[in-house]
Amino acid sequence: MNEIYETIGKFLLVVFIAVCFVIAAALLLLIAPAFVETTMPSNSYAIKITGLSGLAVNETATIMIPIPANAAGVPAMSEEVLTGRYQAFGWRTSIRKTPYGKMLAFTTAERYAPDLSISSGEFETKEEPRLLVPVLATPGNVSATEFTRTSSGTYTTVVFLDGFVPPSENTTPISFNLRYRGGGGMKHLIKEDTWTATVNTTVPGAESGFIPVPAGYHVTPGGIYL
Repeated sequence: MNEIYETIGKFLLVVFIAVCFVIAAALLLLIAPAFVETTMPSNSYAIKITGLSGLAVNETATIMIPIPANAAGVPAMSEEVLTGRYQAFGWRTSIRKTPYGKMLAFTTAERYAPDLSISSGEFETKEEPRLLVPVLATPGNVSATEFTRTSSGTYTTVVFLDGFVPPSENTTPISFNLRYRGGGGMKHLIKEDTWTATVNTTVPGAESGFIPVPAGYHVTPGGIYL
């Protein structure tokens, strides 16, 4: 009788080991592709500026908005991408140096300025905190570098308007909806942080010159993804 129990025990042990091997092999087949998969970090910048269509242009009008950059002010996207891919009907795109730093400029000579809605991006090799710059002020007046170490917060950036005929009081305000998203690369199941910076604000159409506006900053933590 003991021999029978011993034989059954050995058989069950073999079955158990075989099942473990099958499960391990199945898990390996599922995990292996993800382990070797590499996703490059990327930059994307979506720009939407509305409320312009009712504004008359005084010969030439210009709008300038922040550009994505690291805490030191180094642009996250190349000038070729910003000026080449961010072309909009009725507008000419360029990078301009201002007293606050470089900004993305849109210039039009149309009789009435058309609204802007464009989005593009590119892959990148560096992964580091990014903001929409220039940075005019941060909470507690900390440096931009120190501010980017927080998980989220609000700071002050700037936009620029010039060359529009002063509208009537009932004119719709100009709405700025800007969204930058960068990072998020993945290698060996480890996903890097993702940085998001946004501007969602309105300014009166009668405003002119540099206009400080609030900007949001948020970090989505990376980690191990199975």
